[in-house]
Amino acid sequence: MGVTIYGPGVHIPETVLTNADLEKLVDTSDEWIFSRTGMRERRISLDKGVREMGTLAVYDLMSRVPFSPEEIDEIILATNVHDGNRTFPAHAALIAGDIGARKGIPAYDQILACTGLVGAIRTGYNNIIAGVVDKLLVLGAERISKFTDYADRHTCVLFGDGAGAYLLQRSEEEGVIKNVLGSEPDMGGKGWPNGYLTTEKREGLQIVSKNNGEFQTEKRKKNYLIMDGGKVLKFAARVMKQSVLDVLEGTGYSLEDVDVVLPHGANIRIVNAAKKGLEKEGLKGVVFHNLERYGNTSTASVPLAAAEAKERGIIKEGSLVVNVAFGAGFTYGANLYRARFSR
Repeated sequence: MGVTIYGPGVHIPETVLTNADLEKLVDTSDEWIFSRTGMRERRISLDKGVREMGTLAVYDLMSRVPFSPEEIDEIILATNVHDGNRTFPAHAALIAGDIGARKGIPAYDQILACTGLVGAIRTGYNNIIAGVVDKLLVLGAERISKFTDYADRHTCVLFGDGAGAYLLQRSEEEGVIKNVLGSEPDMGGKGWPNGYLTTEKREGLQIVSKNNGEFQTEKRKKNYLIMDGGKVLKFAARVMKQSVLDVLEGTGYSLEDVDVVLPHGANIRIVNAAKKGLEKEGLKGVVFHNLERYGNTSTASVPLAAAEAKERGIIKEGSLVVNVAFGAGFTYGANLYRARFSR
């Protein structure tokens, strides 16, 4: 018995926030942003929340891999925060209602920061292997723009919004092969008492609308994302490389067998450092990301990259793929699977 993963379906917000737009909001420049992050633009959602974006990603998945919502036995949503600073009610349950899933199925949110989608695939896989369910949906949906301070040039240049969804199904063919998940507690340090990647309540600048081509902002006091970039980079590059190696261990596959690595799109320096390390260990496949156009969409970054890689023929039917991510907490993990396009 195996577990096949189909998809992803995605939702990409319409509103584009470019580096030129950010130059008008904060002391920065296109050259400064691109040289440090690899990003030119990102999408932000001005009108749809995590629930709506997740629902639209499922509908897109249904158009690519036809199935009925009544077939679904469970729904897992990986996200950081709902709209604003709310963390309840469970948006997975609301998405279940929006798509017309059967009443009574488990539907729950899972928080592992940016590692959430990787962790949710692991949870879904385990539930199917255990015989608890036959088919389930795994989603990653984020509206990080709602807790980004657009007066903080160190963080506001990084993040975007979006959503992705996968169908996991019991099958007899090779699909998901192995998952790994881990953590190294982020206890912070001098000047960072609550951690190197966390939130802090303060007055910040929020984007609230776009009129006549210009973004409108308001000062609001709330929890905003804060980060010590240097500390996060050192951790992330190390664990992303190690997670890829760990997910291959004991499977009979090596780095040379991997066709595509889909890294969580956090920062080009992190991706390149992990890529360089993996290539030294024997990786011959493609490390694919679309950071330049979407920025860091947290749990949505892997499915957004996967969808584009499939459209461009980089991921083919039967490709051996690794998803790898890290997140606040600190968390990290990877999935190893064979790509499948149709049921």
